[in-house]
Amino acid sequence: MKKRVVKGSLVFLWLLSTAVGHAENVESILQEYNQKNALSQKTIDENKGHLVLFTREKLEKMHAKTLKDVFKATPVIYYHENRYGLPDPLTSGGLEPYRSNFVRLYVDGVEVTQGWMGSGLMLYGDVNIDFVDHIEFYYAIPSFDTSVEPAYLTIFLYSKDPKRDSGGKLDLVEGSRGYNSQSVSYGQQTKDLSYMINFSHTDAKRETIANGTATPLSRDFERMQLFSYVKTEDQVFHLQVMKKDTDSLAGMSWDATPLVSQIDYLNLHLDYGIVFDTHWRAQFAYDWLKTEMVQADDLPLLWSDALGANTFNGVYKNSTYTAEVTYKETIGRNRITAGIKGRYKKLDSFERDGEDALTSPFTEERIASVFFQDQYAFSDRQLVTLGASYNHISRNGGVESDSLLQLRLGYIYSSEHWSYKAYLYRTQFALEPFVRYLDISNLQDIEPQTTLGITQEIAYSDENYRLRLMLLMMQDEDGLVQNDTPDASGETKYFFAVMNYDYDIDLNNKVNMQLYYARYKDIFNLDKLEDVSGYLSLTNAYEKLDFYNGIVWHSNSLDWKNYFDLTCAVSWNISEELTLTLKGENLLDKAKKSTLFRVDPVTSTLLTPLQISPTDQRITIEMEYLF
Repeated sequence: MKKRVVKGSLVFLWLLSTAVGHAENVESILQEYNQKNALSQKTIDENKGHLVLFTREKLEKMHAKTLKDVFKATPVIYYHENRYGLPDPLTSGGLEPYRSNFVRLYVDGVEVTQGWMGSGLMLYGDVNIDFVDHIEFYYAIPSFDTSVEPAYLTIFLYSKDPKRDSGGKLDLVEGSRGYNSQSVSYGQQTKDLSYMINFSHTDAKRETIANGTATPLSRDFERMQLFSYVKTEDQVFHLQVMKKDTDSLAGMSWDATPLVSQIDYLNLHLDYGIVFDTHWRAQFAYDWLKTEMVQADDLPLLWSDALGANTFNGVYKNSTYTAEVTYKETIGRNRITAGIKGRYKKLDSFERDGEDALTSPFTEERIASVFFQDQYAFSDRQLVTLGASYNHISRNGGVESDSLLQLRLGYIYSSEHWSYKAYLYRTQFALEPFVRYLDISNLQDIEPQTTLGITQEIAYSDENYRLRLMLLMMQDEDGLVQNDTPDASGETKYFFAVMNYDYDIDLNNKVNMQLYYARYKDIFNLDKLEDVSGYLSLTNAYEKLDFYNGIVWHSNSLDWKNYFDLTCAVSWNISEELTLTLKGENLLDKAKKSTLFRVDPVTSTLLTPLQISPTDQRITIEMEYLF
């Protein structure tokens, strides 16, 4: 198989969002930014931040089967997995349970969250996306009418529309080491409503990780996933269920040599939204998660709930309730959006060895938010955005409350070929409840993180190509993701630069390139870190054959070693109903590796870390049939 390796430099991290403008003028300006894609044109909102878009066409050309296939190609914040085998882009490789609560995930505009445990990304970071039409990654604070909680990166998955995808689809995949997945979808549009249902099953047999023992670490998983919705003109209801049984890699073992490491998840998401009129809208969501953990080691385990024992058989259940009411009004050149939001997170129960073991007084967290934003149109080409959000977080068990203030000011300019954005912002983050719960005695009164930042984007587009440069600078105070040495300031500084170049040679041949440079000061246990990375993809079509070649390149100052993740695919469109695809992932076996730190629990000394790639080398054959 032909290999093509391209060098580059990747750029940029988390950005911010803003609010802005008069109905007719605002919409005409924002449409200048929209990619001309059937459904994405309806959902893209440049006020949410700096957009990295994966259209329906691009997802199909990539033959992306999971969010992971897409996420690994994004700039700065890209796909990683933690010591439990969970998607965790911001993991340090250390002993923390989860670190990516700065990343939020939405399905059809509604956040999917694990609430008490953390961001919905922990389960949905590699979700099967056969139900998805397009994906939007927004780098920046999310628009205040979007999120109950702040974020650096928001991911929006938008489902397929039966108006375009009526009928059914069957997708079967077989791959290396016995990997296999099956997915079936059916959708229909009637006179009064539309509905869709997707069911998928994945049996992921993955590469094992040598850990110096006779039993290498396993991260195999089996997942069953249901996605469904019913929509009318002014109402929508979603039901999502996911059951994921996992071999959890290093799990709760300090030195990554577990005797048993298994975590099984059962997740339920329900949401209901209603539009009352042109001004008022309401939405309610419920998320429930059951986590069953079986862990064993020849030395004591690392979580406080394990109480220094060598074995742990625990079951956690937690619930999250989210409600919001939003009001929109246009007054002259101002489009006003305001609303109230609430979220209630509860650790329902914790059982160990079948017995109630919930002794912590801290089991609940409540978030109340009010927000206001104004979009003001100076002209048909210029917008100024201004937004503010106040969040009050209260907790039971005598744990201190937090009050967070988010502010954002932005400017957008658009002409026929040129566009420009600039944002100035302040955002705050509180420590997530599960991390606080596991170390409640030491984390009673931890200060929220405050981040100040400025970001800019300039772009030029013509009929066949688009060139864009994004720049971001920001600084944390009382950072939650910081250098944890005793004399650390907690003031991590970030600088990112991202360049995108998209060129359509013709209708059937397209090139996409992305380069970025990132520089960090005082992050994790490092005084300085530099990252230079890139992504290049080529898509081609010839008669009934489609070709995709994409390569992700990573390099950083830890060792300046070059990592290349090459994906190649060829599809044979036998008919309008039947397609066969041969796909190779990580073909060079040189994909980016994440560091998994290990500690000797007896001497408290650091052991040689493990280097683990979240991307397996794999060959798959896929059959897609429409009916």
